[in-house]
Amino acid sequence: MKKIYSFLIMPFIGMALSLGSCSDDNGGNNNSGNGGNNNGGGQEPIEQVHYDIWVGLDQNAMGRFGTLLVKNVNSLESRDSITFRGEGCDVTATFGKTESSIIRGQYYYAVDAVNEDRYVKYRIMNNQLERVAEHPFGENTYEAGKYTHVWLDDNTLVILAANGEANEVLWTKLDATTMNVLAEGNLGLAGHEGHDVTKFTTSGLAAYRASDNKIIYAFKHNPGRKQTAPPYFYVAFINATDMTVESIVKEARAEEMAGSAYGELRQHKMFFDEDENLYIACNTKIEGAEDNTCQYGSLLRIPAGKTDFDSYQGFRNKQGKIVTVDYMGDNKALLYLQDPEHTGTGTDNSKYEGWGNGYNCYYAMLDLTTDELTEFQYDGKPLPFCSGTFSQRSFVLGNKAFIGVNPETSNPMVYVYDMDAKTVTPGISIQEGYIFTRINYITD
Repeated sequence: MKKIYSFLIMPFIGMALSLGSCSDDNGGNNNSGNGGNNNGGGQEPIEQVHYDIWVGLDQNAMGRFGTLLVKNVNSLESRDSITFRGEGCDVTATFGKTESSIIRGQYYYAVDAVNEDRYVKYRIMNNQLERVAEHPFGENTYEAGKYTHVWLDDNTLVILAANGEANEVLWTKLDATTMNVLAEGNLGLAGHEGHDVTKFTTSGLAAYRASDNKIIYAFKHNPGRKQTAPPYFYVAFINATDMTVESIVKEARAEEMAGSAYGELRQHKMFFDEDENLYIACNTKIEGAEDNTCQYGSLLRIPAGKTDFDSYQGFRNKQGKIVTVDYMGDNKALLYLQDPEHTGTGTDNSKYEGWGNGYNCYYAMLDLTTDELTEFQYDGKPLPFCSGTFSQRSFVLGNKAFIGVNPETSNPMVYVYDMDAKTVTPGISIQEGYIFTRINYITD
């Protein structure tokens, strides 16, 4: 079977906390999953793949759909136009009207969105949804779509989230084959020194660093909707074997991780590079802004083997909020940015006008070494601006980046950036009338 070598991306953060447009913690609108087949930097061989295209109908402000559809396709590079009319798989009832899930290999993993009393494992093959395995909760319970996760190996999945009172963070290790509970407990953060959090973010964000067997867990204080959170966040370094918190560091150069409530179940929020340096997307409220959702982004870095951030700060121009990040290799990152001034939906990013659900997002490549930002273009023109801050329409596979757009006046479609040739070409398109929300690759 043909093998493709892919830069496996490590998504991170489900969007913003007290700062708005992306977190259920504070009523914004953004998020994602440590899923995809993405859980590290560097090249990994994977088997032959196909692609799942997710679309929705009747979307509300929090990214939920009246109908959610998935279709398997064999290529994103063809110039075919596809439709979901009478085709694809209706997963609305199963996934709870959002695409929140953990994706690895052939499978989707989740807390059951219907009963919320068990862990489930699915496969979508030949446009048919199959429930592969399930297992009831143990002592710890979780809310569908509101947790973060890491993979310790191909068969050990860890999920983490705040408890019901949000005064402690729970963890559960699962056997990914059967979904059986292997172990569970809490992190003991409530009584731990090194932070002032009394009400934890719903999920926080997590990454697993294999070289020293550490889970890196980002969290902050969440005072609730319409209240002001402190302008900093924390990262805990956890021994993945016994789940003990070994140290905690405070980071105040950004107000928050770029996600807090939904982990990476819907979007990619951080990544490892080839050297195992961890980059975390962050956002900060614009000084004097009218609303918490008015933010600018930055990238912060935890070097390989270290238990603190270094001095690196990427995306330093304070222009635009980071919605998603994907690692492209060679010190380049693919960013999906929300920026009303740049996209013409607003004239001043400190004003609420222009944020919201307009076509105020675009894709660009960031050079992590020089901090140069290059907007993706085709045929001499920028790719169409997009709406949707609860979306993940991009990923990196092999030497190509796949970039999905949902233009205001034309069909949704996928563009393909060849990293060797440095060219952008149009790929598959979707019949108008559907809200293009996610693409991912699945091992055959």
